[in-house]
Amino acid sequence: RPTMEDYESLNWVRVQKKTFTRWCNTYLLERQMKIENLSTDLSDGIQLINLLEQISAKTVAPVYNKKPKIRIQKIENINFGLDFLKNEGIKLTGIGGGDISDGNLKLILGLIWTIILRYQIQLQEGNSARQELLDWVRSQIPEYNINNFAGDWASGRAICALGEAVQPGQMNLPADFSNNAEENANMGMTKAEENMNIPMILDAEDMVNAPDELANMTYISYYRDYWQSMMEKMAWPENCTFLSFTAHVQAATRNGNLKTEGGDRFLASIQGPSGEVPAQTLDNGNGTYNISYQLPGAGEYEVSVQVQGKNIRGSPFKQIIS
Repeated sequence: RPTMEDYESLNWVRVQKKTFTRWCNTYLLERQMKIENLSTDLSDGIQLINLLEQISAKTVAPVYNKKPKIRIQKIENINFGLDFLKNEGIKLTGIGGGDISDGNLKLILGLIWTIILRYQIQLQEGNSARQELLDWVRSQIPEYNINNFAGDWASGRAICALGEAVQPGQMNLPADFSNNAEENANMGMTKAEENMNIPMILDAEDMVNAPDELANMTYISYYRDYWQSMMEKMAWPENCTFLSFTAHVQAATRNGNLKTEGGDRFLASIQGPSGEVPAQTLDNGNGTYNISYQLPGAGEYEVSVQVQGKNIRGSPFKQIIS
């Protein structure tokens, strides 16, 4: 019969345990707490209660034992947390306070993933959280044809492209790519931490060499959080009507010959009366690119299109909406 040591030696268990621990600690930091070992540190329920209160902004239990000494007190604390989740509409199957107190890592990982899924990843109740996140990723980097949260990220290039899509100008892609997948992933994740304050809860080597779908989803969801925060900062006039536009760009060599393959990194920025307007660039893979954007109403807009940090011919363009 496999021992707990055998179980913990499995790659996916090791990666999830490390990633989920770091995820928990990003919230517990606010309460000056830290989980060192996910198998044992939830055993008295105190860290679990604090984690749930921090992430939900609700009170888990008006009164609980803050210095539990005996097993029954510890299990009671844990059950406060489990009951809170059930009252939040989260289904918990086959797990009790005793399992957490006894350090059942398999059930603990399942519990933490359930919490992550509900409070970090899921946008709308009833929808598939995985599919929602996957659809968003595909809308940001369609040229990478991402179909999962495991092997499709192992080259390290997709995470760089995703970071560049939500916060352009961090890297010069594809020129900055190397033939080393781990170096690529580390570059993208380091830039995301520096420029977007995305915590590196996942190691680059794990994304590349031991990709785990749940750990990757947890990390990648931070990119969507950042993107959403940027969208919310856009100050549009009330009751404005959005006008949709798509600009078509044909890439060419310095000699003027039209390119027939994709791979150039065009960046579009649009400034208008109400500030910056978000734009999406699609590489059609045949030397042409579509730049889509929505203008919030009348006014004068300046559309800049750059490749490798330089304006293309005629850029910036003026667009007047009356």
